[in-house]
Parts: sequence; structure tokens; C-alpha cells
Amino acid sequence: MADASIIDIVGPVAAQEFDSAQDHYKPGLIAWARKLPELTDEQFLTQCTHAIYESALVSRFRGNWDHEHFKATACFYDAKRRHVAAGHSSDCRGGTLYAQGHAAAMRSAGYTPSPLSACTCGVEEA
Repeated sequence: MADASIIDIVGPVAAQEFDSAQDHYKPGLIAWARKLPELTDEQFLTQCTHAIYESALVSRFRGNWDHEHFKATACFYDAKRRHVAAGHSSDCRGGTLYAQGHAAAMRSAGYTPSPLSACTCGVEEA
């Protein structure tokens, strides 16, 4: 079972990926997850971009890569938390740091990402 100290940080889906990850990765994943809330948005975006890129890269290979998918999923969850903390509603469809990281990962792989979604809760219009 996922370490109780990280479940609120990473969310239920990443917790399942943590449980499925190979045991030798778990101490590092716990340490990584505990640092997420303390990162500046810029630092978080760097971590998020890297996690998304690595998760996409390993998806091409057979095997247990849940330790990589865990990081990308945790970034998705924490990006939503940050979005809400910035004043957006929980159902706002506007671009989060995860969406920015996804776009950066796509660009680094030579693709052109779709434009980020506009804020749907009105916070960015104020």
C-alpha cells in the first residue's frame, strides 16, 4: 500500500501506480513525492515536463514502468491542486502546469502541441 505520507500529495491513481512499482524504486518515489508541494511553479514545471516525457518514452517498452508513470500522474494531481489554490474552481478546464509540462514535453520530442485551454471559471478574466 502506498506510503500514507504521500497519498494526499499524489492522489489515488498515482498511489495505485506506486503500489505496482518495483520495490527498489519506492524509497526514491516517496522522497520525490514529498518534495512536490515545496517546489516553486518553475521547479514543478521542470519536474512535470521530465516526468511526462519519461512516462511517454517508457510506454514504448514492455515491462513494469509504473515508477515512471507514478511521477507523471502525481504531477497531474498536484498541478490540479495548485490550479485550485490559485483561485480556480475545481472543475475549471483551464491550462494547468501539467498542461504546460505536457506541451513542453511534446515540443522537446519534435511535436507541435495544441494550444492550452482557456480558463472556464472566470478567474483569468478578472
